[in-house]
Amino acid sequence: MKYGSNSYLFADGEEPKIMGLISEGEIRAIHLLSNPSQVGNIYRGYVKNVLPAMDCAFVDFGEDENGYLPMKNVYPKAYREKIKGGDSIIVEVKKSPLDQKRAVLSMDYSLRGENIVLLPKSSGVRISKRIDDGEIRKRLTDWAHGLNASAGMIIRTEAASCQPAHMAMEYEHLRQLMEKIEGSVNFLPKSQLLLTQDRGMDVLNRYRDLPMVVNDKKLIDRLPNYLNCVVDPSFSIRSTAKWRSQWNSIFQKTLPLPSGGNVVMDAAEGAYVADVNMAAVKKKGSFDAMRMKVNREAAKEIAKQIHLRNLSGMIVVDFVHGMSEAQMEDLTTFMKEALSEDAMITTVYGFSAMGLFEIARERKELPFEQQLQVAEERHREAVKNKLKRDKEL
Repeated sequence: MKYGSNSYLFADGEEPKIMGLISEGEIRAIHLLSNPSQVGNIYRGYVKNVLPAMDCAFVDFGEDENGYLPMKNVYPKAYREKIKGGDSIIVEVKKSPLDQKRAVLSMDYSLRGENIVLLPKSSGVRISKRIDDGEIRKRLTDWAHGLNASAGMIIRTEAASCQPAHMAMEYEHLRQLMEKIEGSVNFLPKSQLLLTQDRGMDVLNRYRDLPMVVNDKKLIDRLPNYLNCVVDPSFSIRSTAKWRSQWNSIFQKTLPLPSGGNVVMDAAEGAYVADVNMAAVKKKGSFDAMRMKVNREAAKEIAKQIHLRNLSGMIVVDFVHGMSEAQMEDLTTFMKEALSEDAMITTVYGFSAMGLFEIARERKELPFEQQLQVAEERHREAVKNKLKRDKEL
């Protein structure tokens, strides 16, 4: 326990800067410290045109291409009959532009805090399903209703142990932020990024009681001040031998399993495929037991890689065939549990009639590898521009 705990957050200052979570000697979560993804960002934009035949509008929100705003994402609902070209609106990016598809926008934006998510265009109070204590749910519901808030609210799992005074301060901060955003709708320029909401910050908030290891003191200024930061210049996810193999595994096609089997992960058109193989498994005991051991090891590794690689869409797994119905049910339950903590909406369908295991995961952002490539390219361009400016001086 070098840092006082077997589990800790980290921030690696090597470009592109990354952060994440390490627990029991394994990388459990990883994000860019400055995520290039637009998802969750809130913009002021203006309607370029409305296409009733497509039941949508296109919005200039300040990025390279106009965003796609489905009419079902226009709020309040009464505004759907009135929206027109030239209108100034506030939007949140729900899906990043992928391939030839535009960014998907919504006027039903959210403001995320540590314990509360404020929904300016909605009403009512929702409590996290993970809070199952009836008394705590009632206490939180009564507290929220006592605010007489005009906006809707989601109370997160972390609020179960939060003091009312702290929640009141957080609510007031989000309310003021909402008023500032709403009040700026007609400001200039017409298209502008108003707020960035990084998914990586959710990891920091969720594990805020853990120590945060940083290898560059300058990073501390970019992190929330509630974190217990430990400076270790020798720490590196990408360079230190202890972590390099785990880092590299995020980008490898073939992943070895402890038993000697392996998983081959590949991208197909519109889906990801994971093929489980016995490979170099040494014969010990019955073949049936070995097959199940390899499949369970593969299920654990695949669930881990789905999260780390941020894979989305359809994910098809070809486990080693020949399992009984009971074994397939056991593996399905195992996979559901392994993916139950995923922040993205994930549906485990289980085995199809063809014997393939199917998973569907919400598509919001680019896979981590592509996010990293975009960040690396931006860093190279920034370095080139700096060298050019220095040369001109």
